[in-house]
Parts: sequence; structure tokens; C-alpha cells
Amino acid sequence: MTETERPGGGWRIFTMGLGSRTAQALARSWTSAPLVVDVGGWTESELEAVACGPADTLVAGADACRTHAEKLRTFRAAHPRVPVLAHLPRSRSAFLVEALRAGFLEAFPGVAGFAAALERARARRDALAAPQAAAAPELPSESVEPPLETAVPNAFDWIYVVGVGEDGALGFETVNPPLNAGAGFLSPGFAGRPVRECLGEPAFARFVPYLTRVLEQGLPLPFEEEHAVDGKTRAFQTVLTPVRNKWGRIHRVAGISRDVTALKEALAELRASEERLNHALEGTQQGLWDWDLSTGKVYRSPRWFGMIGLTPGGVEDTFDAGLRLIHSDDRRQIEAAMSAHLEGRVPRFEAEYRLRTRTGEWIWVFDAGKVVAWDGDRPARVAGMCTDITERRRAEEALRALVVGVVHEIRNPVYGILINLDALEATFGEDPRYVSFVAALRESAERIASLVNDLRDYGEPRTLNPEPHLVRSLVENAVRACDKLAADRSCGVAVELEDPSLVLPLNPRRMHQVFRNLLENALLHSPEDSTVRIAGRRTFSDGFYWWTFDVEDSGGGFDAETLSRGFEPFFTRRKGGTGLGLSIVKRVVEEHGGSVEAANRPEGGARVTVRLPAPHQPLQAAGGARA
Repeated sequence: MTETERPGGGWRIFTMGLGSRTAQALARSWTSAPLVVDVGGWTESELEAVACGPADTLVAGADACRTHAEKLRTFRAAHPRVPVLAHLPRSRSAFLVEALRAGFLEAFPGVAGFAAALERARARRDALAAPQAAAAPELPSESVEPPLETAVPNAFDWIYVVGVGEDGALGFETVNPPLNAGAGFLSPGFAGRPVRECLGEPAFARFVPYLTRVLEQGLPLPFEEEHAVDGKTRAFQTVLTPVRNKWGRIHRVAGISRDVTALKEALAELRASEERLNHALEGTQQGLWDWDLSTGKVYRSPRWFGMIGLTPGGVEDTFDAGLRLIHSDDRRQIEAAMSAHLEGRVPRFEAEYRLRTRTGEWIWVFDAGKVVAWDGDRPARVAGMCTDITERRRAEEALRALVVGVVHEIRNPVYGILINLDALEATFGEDPRYVSFVAALRESAERIASLVNDLRDYGEPRTLNPEPHLVRSLVENAVRACDKLAADRSCGVAVELEDPSLVLPLNPRRMHQVFRNLLENALLHSPEDSTVRIAGRRTFSDGFYWWTFDVEDSGGGFDAETLSRGFEPFFTRRKGGTGLGLSIVKRVVEEHGGSVEAANRPEGGARVTVRLPAPHQPLQAAGGARA
């Protein structure tokens, strides 16, 4: 019966700097159900005093090499038989070298690789501990190769033991290479031979100082070295550990060497890739940021600082420090957008806001990011890029000012024309000489008035500042706003909401406009005595939960061109329409992190579907339910 198959699962997984969810997941991966013990908060005396069984193991997180370094050393010194493993998520693979230097026997990226990693770690532990047994027979000096049954199969490491004689003579006792090891480094044939004879003068001269430091200091020593293997220079990460006999003398040194050439090449390629990315970002005037949620630290690229006139490091590396640079009118929007993404309500984070520069001026940036790493089911890292859009916003502001001026200059004369038409109708009544002319003039004037109003709405700023709002009140107010049109068309409007108390983070005025525009379009295309329906329900799509609102009518539906171009500005098939209604709907919905699409109903008529992100937790309407 093996250690991991003992009845009752009498073994423990000690953890340091490891998330509780990850630790429990490791335990659940074993049928023997080991006990999880978080020793990160224990004192060094408690770590020394704990009684460890032969199957116990220690698993540390990626940052434990720094945050728990002293405790790790204490634990390893007090319990040399307990294998120590590092959990390094793929996003933290760069810490592999640091983990090996700290004396970890194995590292694994995910729960699925834990069992295999623990098996390898126990094998290495047994190989290193075997020479310490007092009754262990010495290999005959004439032995050239150790018996095959004593070789420990491993895939990555050279495991070897150097004996230290009373006179200081150094000789290899065992050498266990990894599978498919190349020639030119350490060979099983070194066993029983002096180190100088095996390595030769150049390599021996490099190796002896490391052995000397271990013998003098009596502590494990990690270091990097290079050797020629199969005619190619390769890099090795080595850890030498002193082994004492029962009288306290260091009589053996156990070594583990791992070929890290591929890792170093990958890191070099990564650095080159980062340099290329930095050059590309400089060329596109974009600033990169990377937020580590576990530590709260935010990395910002030099270009990010350059956008606001600061040198790199001129802002504290926290999220709140960056938030303080954002215009107070835009902060609520940023916080809402980031929360919506971290909670899984929207697939990405996007926002436009103002940043204060070193001189106190404001620039506009477009910020977009996404969760790029997870810790179980929780986001661990978010990364994104900022783009300076000040010139674009200034152009938009200038265009918006022009539109507002044009709207003002046109709307006043149009209202004057409508007032005079009212006076003409009151004066001449139904005189056939004037009726057709008055009607034509009124239709043209009302179309101009509608166009300038839509232009004003379409040109509104993009800053939302949403707040929790009762959806039912918005829909009911939109229905009431369409009462006259519904009466003129002899149509009814039916509202079906799965959750009448639903509260969503919205800009109420703009979302009221969305529902009103869709209802007006549906009523204008509905036959007499028909019913327009607006229905809201919770759905799941593309990996996210949404609140979906369908506005349906029983009219002729959309033609092919309208389905493909219906949301384009100024495209319309309706006489007297401005072509901006659906464009406004699309813009407002997308600013809320949602989407909108049009389709024909199988039973006839049209359907426009609005999807808005669903909050994870119910919200309370700000200031009560109001329109």
C-alpha cells in the first residue's frame, strides 16, 4: 500500500501563500482526501515543532519565495523529508527559476498536474535522502555504474550525490540523469570516481567553489552554470544541499541540476516580444496597463506616463492612484464599467474619460481591457490599453457645437412656420383652395423639426454615468409617451416583464429614448387593431447572463436591405423618417455594454432585440423608482 492510499487519508497538504480555493481543489484531486493546513501564518517555532508524516507535503504559491522565504527555509530545515512544491500558474511561469533557487523540488501549473508533480518530488526526495541512511551499504570502489533497480526515473533533472572524505576528497557516489539526457554533462559512469577525474580541470575549477561554499556555510546553495552538451552550450539551474552524518559532519552533498536552456530562451524571446510590443505601442501612441488583482499593483507602460507628461513611476502603482487622476464627472462611469466586467456582466471593459496631466490640463482617452488570468473562478489579472483621443473629442465637440447651433437656428424658424400654419388653418378652415398647401407645408415643417431633434440626440456626448434604475418605470413611461400614436394607429401595447422589480445600471433618459424609439417604429409599421409587445427576460448567451428586451409588431417585417443597413445613420425606408432613430438606439445600447439586433418573426412582423448585461446581485434603485 502506498503513502497516498492509506485508509482514512492520513496525510496533509501544508500550504503557504496559496489561495484557499486552489488548496481545496488540490485536496479534492485525491481520493484519499488529505487534510489542508495553511501554515503561512504560523511562527517559525510552530513550523519546527509540527510533527510531519511520511506522506505529508508542502505546496507554496508563486509569491511565497519572497513573502514566506524565512518560513520556507525553517520548514525545509526542520522537515527535510517533506517534499516542497510550487504552484506556478501559467501566467506566473517566469517565477520558475526563482522557485528552483528557493529549493522547491517540483513546480506545476494547475490542479491536473499536481499528482504527477508530487510523485516526481517524492522520488527526488528519496534519492537525496538515501545516502543519509546509516546502514546504507557503500558502493564498491570498482563499481562503474549503479544497479539499474536503484535508478530513479525522472524526466527533467540530474540528481547526484558527491561524497566528502575525511581528508576532503570529493567523489561521485551516485548520478541519476533524466530520460534522454545528452552526453557531455553528468554520466552514471561517474559513480565511484573522483570529481576531478570525471569533470576535468576547467569544469572542476568552476564546480569546486560552489562545493566549498556549501561545506563552509552548511546551507543549500542555488546557482546557474553552463556546460557543453552534445556540442551545444546549455544552461543549468543547480541546487547543492549539504547532508550531515549522525555526528554533524557534512559527509555528502546532494545536487539537483535542471536544464533551463529552453526556459532562458523562452524568457529571452519574451523580452524581445515585449520590446517589439513597446515599440509598436510607441508608434501607435497607446499606453499599456496591467492590473494584478491579487496584489493590487498596476503596471503602466512608459507611454502611459508620457501621455500625461510624467516620467515612468510618476504615479503610485495602484488602481486608486490612477482613479484620482480621472475627472470627477467620469469616475462613476469608470468604476461601473470595470465592476461590470470583473463581475462577468460584460465581455470587456471599455470607457472614454478625462485624465489630468502634469500641467493640470485634461486629455481624453479611450480605455479598453479584459481579464487575462483567473484564480479559480475569480479574475486575477486585467490588462488593457489607453489611447489618447483628445483631438477626436475636440473635433466631436466642435461638430456638436455646430450641430447645436444649426439646430437652434433651424428650429426657431420651423416653429414659427408651424405657428403660422396653425393661424392659416384657424382663419381659412377647410377652404379647399388652401387645405392641400397647408398640409404639405405642415408635413415638411414637422419633418425638419423631427430631423433637428434627432440630430441633437445623436450628437450627445458619450459619457453615461449610469445609476441603478427601475426598468419597469422606464418602459411604462415610454409606452405612455406613445399613447397618442397608438390611438391614431388603433393599436395596443402589451408589456411583459419577467421581473417587474428589475433594477439595472442605466442612464434613464437615454434608455427611455431607446424604448420610445423602438415602440414608435413598431407602431408606425403595425396594422390596425394589432398589438405591439415589449417583453423582458433573463437569458444566457456567449458565456454571459443578459436581460433581453424584445419589441415585436405584426407588420410587414424588414426587407433584406433594411436588415443589413437598418442601424446606419440616415438610412430609412419610411416616408418622413430621418434615419437616425435606430442609430441612436444602437449607440445608446452599446454605451451600456449591450447589443441590439433586428430580425423578422417566423409568424410575420418584425422584432428588435436589445440585450443589456445582467448584474450578479440584485440592485436597489437610486433614489427610489423613478423615470
